[in-house]
Amino acid sequence: MFHKKLLEVLCRLSPLEHKRLRLYLESAYFNHERRPGDIVRLYDYIMTYDASDTHPKLAKEAVFSKFFPEKPFYEKEKGPLDTLSSDLFGLVKRYLAQRDWERADAEQKELFSLLRFYREHGLEDRFWHTEAMLRKTQTRKTVRDAEFYFTQFTLEADVAHFYSLFNTFEDDANLKNAHHNLDLYFGIVKMEYLCALQYQQNLSHFPFDPDPQLIQAIWRLPERVPAGDGIMIKTYQVIFGLLQKPDDDPAFLELEALLTQFEDKFPTDKYRDLQAFYRFFWARRYYKSGDEYARQKMFEVYKTHYEKGYFYIEDKITVMALRVLITFALKLGQFDWAKKVLEAHPPERICVTRYPAEAYNLNWGEYYFYKKEYKEAQDSIAYKPFENPQLSIIADVLLIKIYFETDDGLLDYRVKALDQKVRRTKMAPIVKQRYYNFLKKIDKIIKYGPIKSAPKRLKLIDEIKSIPEIIEREWLLEKLK
Repeated sequence: MFHKKLLEVLCRLSPLEHKRLRLYLESAYFNHERRPGDIVRLYDYIMTYDASDTHPKLAKEAVFSKFFPEKPFYEKEKGPLDTLSSDLFGLVKRYLAQRDWERADAEQKELFSLLRFYREHGLEDRFWHTEAMLRKTQTRKTVRDAEFYFTQFTLEADVAHFYSLFNTFEDDANLKNAHHNLDLYFGIVKMEYLCALQYQQNLSHFPFDPDPQLIQAIWRLPERVPAGDGIMIKTYQVIFGLLQKPDDDPAFLELEALLTQFEDKFPTDKYRDLQAFYRFFWARRYYKSGDEYARQKMFEVYKTHYEKGYFYIEDKITVMALRVLITFALKLGQFDWAKKVLEAHPPERICVTRYPAEAYNLNWGEYYFYKKEYKEAQDSIAYKPFENPQLSIIADVLLIKIYFETDDGLLDYRVKALDQKVRRTKMAPIVKQRYYNFLKKIDKIIKYGPIKSAPKRLKLIDEIKSIPEIIEREWLLEKLK
């Protein structure tokens, strides 16, 4: 195949990016390879066929014959085409780096480059003037995230470097400021990863043993800095505590207050991550209590975040976010809203799965089930391993519910099969327990449910209401009531 990596990149660039890339390739400053004209010609030829790796005109031999008709082609030997395509790929990579550089505060980067130029050449007045401009741009920023403090640390380090070259040792070398901002940068990043690791442990029981002395040092940081500088660290501290003690109501209220009061202090992408933790805590509360308030509140939170676009990655919604949106809308009887959301997100708009069509149809299966259209619900289920084993188990749970509603003779078999699947699947113990509790209760409902006056049936209702971790609580109670 002709340079697969090159074709993979080119076929995914937007029309605007292709226009800019071609200007980049035409520039003698950037394109100073051995055969710059041939590189541009090769790019144009590739794009004539949309960089499709299946097009016969982009087979290696066909491209070779086009550009080197006078030379023999050898399939398994490197030749001039390999050199030419590698040169083009190198320029494409540099273009992507240039594009990212321009996207990420290019003006500030230019000032830093100028600052170092003045330092290298000993232009002290120019150096301090540029340093003042950089400080001014930093002061104007309201978001004090890890990137802010790393930029501040870089500035203080450059100033310290200048002092070490052009001032006496009696001067303040600015090292204290460099250390201060480096601590804040490290503290924010460390807390972010601590929370991610703790969250992962909660879901998968992943071994996790953080250094207690290091955590203690980070924990004290917000007390030693101005209030505005410690907001992000403080927020992550509250989240870390809730991940360990999710029933801590004062901490949960504190997190709500921090996210509401200081929204403008967080960068957009990090704020979305923090809100994802907030949703997780609401989900934990719902699964534990199953009460109507928690169910309604959880849906409201998810719906609000959906409307704000928190679930999207490049205009695609994550598979689990769509799942929760649909199921909770259905639990609350909002069928029209659920249908509208599903229709707006066909498989091509679902991400974080290799099986978007199957995940999409699974959601339609839930929709049809709640509408009591059981045949359509069953027809919507397609078995795939998925990446998240819970989706495969959810498909089995839906099938069990359909079999129960239709009095299918295979119900008992499906219950036993799901029990084996849950036992063999690697999941966090608390997640497994939710499925085990469901299976135990559905088994008892099959035995006691039809006998309205059975004392065990009334006891079973109380058990399902009070059990702390169980899936499909509402449906199970419906079958008994």
